[in-house]
Amino acid sequence: MTSNSGPKARWTKDRAGAALAATTGYFLTFGLARDPAERLTRDYPHTAVSFVSFAVAVLAYWIGLRVMKKLP
Repeated sequence: MTSNSGPKARWTKDRAGAALAATTGYFLTFGLARDPAERLTRDYPHTAVSFVSFAVAVLAYWIGLRVMKKLP
């Protein structure tokens, strides 16, 4: 007996666009926030920048999903 189950998660244009927005947001924020973070947090600047960049990436992914779903 064979089942006709396909992959449960599909790579759609919505997710692809949102992933591109998240990746771009992460790397742009990482580059821009590195200098201020080195001045503000002398002990762990790369950790602080990574957390900020991750938060921006999550926000960009969510906004990207919303925008891509509205496109035809």
